[in-house]
Amino acid sequence: MKEIIRNRVIRPSTRAESSDNYKVDTEAVSIADVLLVRVTHESLGINAMYKFKGKSIADKKSIHFKVYESEDSIIISWIGIKPIEITSASNIINGFKLIHRLPS
Repeated sequence: MKEIIRNRVIRPSTRAESSDNYKVDTEAVSIADVLLVRVTHESLGINAMYKFKGKSIADKKSIHFKVYESEDSIIISWIGIKPIEITSASNIINGFKLIHRLPS
């Protein structure tokens, strides 16, 4: 079993406003592995870690999440996949509320 780490940085300064979908490559993840996805923000100090079982993503080329930002919150919404564990330093960072939205 390997732990595979992928890092994604939310960068609104270089993305089009309509581009809210973030892709995470999973082609190297096998059934026995664990995938850790660290999501940070370029300026807000957000640092969240999402853990996935390899067997739930080994047949996929990638997984995706969307980011929605408002004046006081950031929502990270996973599409079609649910992490088995979420770790974040705090749910309120620099006045922004970090919200995790998961599929049912």
